[in-house]
Amino acid sequence: MQKIINFLNAGKAVYLESAIIGTGDHALLRPYFGLGENSIPNNLYSEIETLIADSTETFTGYSLNYLYGSNADYGIDILDFNEGTPLMHSQDDAVRSGYYDSGSYRTIASSTFFGAMADGSNENTKAQVMGQYLNFLIGDPIPNIIVSHDELDFGITFPDYPYSLELEISNFGLDTLNVTDVVISGEGFNYFGSTEFTVIPSEQQVLEISFETYEIGQYLGELAITSNDPDTPELVVQLSAECVLPPIIQCNPLSVEITITSNQIHEGIMILSNIGAYDLNCELVVTDSSQYAGWLEIDQDSLFIQPNGYEEILLTFDPDGLENGQYSAEIVIYHNDPTQDELIIPVIMTLNYTNVYDELLSANNKLIGNYPNPFNPSTTISFTLSTDNIDDAKIEIYNLKGQKVKTLSVILSGVEGSATWDGTDNNNQPASSGIYFYKLKSGDC
Repeated sequence: MQKIINFLNAGKAVYLESAIIGTGDHALLRPYFGLGENSIPNNLYSEIETLIADSTETFTGYSLNYLYGSNADYGIDILDFNEGTPLMHSQDDAVRSGYYDSGSYRTIASSTFFGAMADGSNENTKAQVMGQYLNFLIGDPIPNIIVSHDELDFGITFPDYPYSLELEISNFGLDTLNVTDVVISGEGFNYFGSTEFTVIPSEQQVLEISFETYEIGQYLGELAITSNDPDTPELVVQLSAECVLPPIIQCNPLSVEITITSNQIHEGIMILSNIGAYDLNCELVVTDSSQYAGWLEIDQDSLFIQPNGYEEILLTFDPDGLENGQYSAEIVIYHNDPTQDELIIPVIMTLNYTNVYDELLSANNKLIGNYPNPFNPSTTISFTLSTDNIDDAKIEIYNLKGQKVKTLSVILSGVEGSATWDGTDNNNQPASSGIYFYKLKSGDC
């Protein structure tokens, strides 16, 4: 104890924590910590749950959790002060620590163990508290700039789309931090906020950094912050980003309609394709606001599709227990194609428990779709015909300019048919890659 007194008398600083700091064993040290003579073991220690800082000019308010809560198994003193200043109390208003500045030395006394604390709420951390302790004990009231990230990485970005990240600047010092300049370098990186501002001790300032470019490639930059922190007059944060061509989602079909004439389970296929240059990520959700939810199911709700790839989604229609009528739902597809919003695929199921033959008589010609899509080297187009339009059935292929590229002969089995396109034109020359449309013709339709 005498060694501590000699150390303090030499103008040094001491942080002391102990469960018996207010008892007779520390009587000689009390004046050096600004303590009174009435500090006693606390019989309410079992109620400690949080530790809260008193608002002072030296220490700003914060709160920390007490790791042991109501299960603390040792007594923790309530401290009494005369010349010192209370620093922290528990939720029962019992003072647990304080600080004292004699003019020649500085001390902090705590009847709680710092190791028994945990980070509190609202970004109050043990590191922040200990930083305030050390700044006070060292006795050098300087600003101390700290940033939330040493590097800001925007990760994968797409051309002509803006991205932003936040950088938090904190002042862990005891004096006001004066930022006098903020300079950003590197193609594509931007900062449009204030370049001069102040941050008082234990406060924060948030900077928003943006990135946008139209050219693919890897990008590097720097954000330089100039301030009056004597230890770090210029703080540099590294910036990075990679710009790639985006994924492009394509769905076939864009709407689904099915008529069911029996209570048997029916199935269909929906194809999601990625015709872009980057991996496509999709999340699928079936939404049905009616009281009959559950008649439509999909076999996949999360997809990863590589460039030029596709995935088949199995649609299952279960009419069991439903009456004749029309039922509507939507398949919502969330994706990372920046050129489109989420895709919404309307689904309509019509139940008509009539004679199958009568149903076929009243049906119209109907294209079911082609598979695979995209394709290489060929794709098969499926369709159904009404009984009035079976004659002279054919499929015609058109390009985006509306020019006919190929007329396909079809194979019929009753009212169901199909045709296969090998990607050539009417001259049997390969058609250029791209998007094509097809039209079903039969009889007078």
